[in-house]
Amino acid sequence: MGVAIRLRRAHVDAMIAHALEDAPIECCGMLAARDGTVTDVHPAVNKENSPYRFSIDPLQTRRLEEQIDASGASLAGFYHSHTGSDPIPSPTDIRMMSSLFGPPYVHFVIGVADRDHPVVRVWYIQDGDRIEQEFEVIEDTAPATP
Repeated sequence: MGVAIRLRRAHVDAMIAHALEDAPIECCGMLAARDGTVTDVHPAVNKENSPYRFSIDPLQTRRLEEQIDASGASLAGFYHSHTGSDPIPSPTDIRMMSSLFGPPYVHFVIGVADRDHPVVRVWYIQDGDRIEQEFEVIEDTAPATP
């Protein structure tokens, strides 16, 4: 299995921070990318306001898609959190996502049941099933200043 998507450490940290901030409600958002590398994380509001499921208001989805398009990037996928269970798409997640969000869209699930040790996993949702994928984290390395 190859790498499904690449992203900077700052993008992973942003998704984790969003998940911790919204807990115990599931967080959610959209990802923009160019050439298989995430360029932006776009947090959204979970209109379900639930610790067990999420959805993004269609008007907000449209606004975020317009922002992504205007930036010259493309929609690469989505993310949401699990606040009390493992970061594995649930049967509800699969039902909600499989018809609209299969490959090439990735779906990150951020597990924050243990707030001190968040777990990040990425999936394809396809044909009513979840298929775990690999992702590559690009470490943010800035040259040291004297």
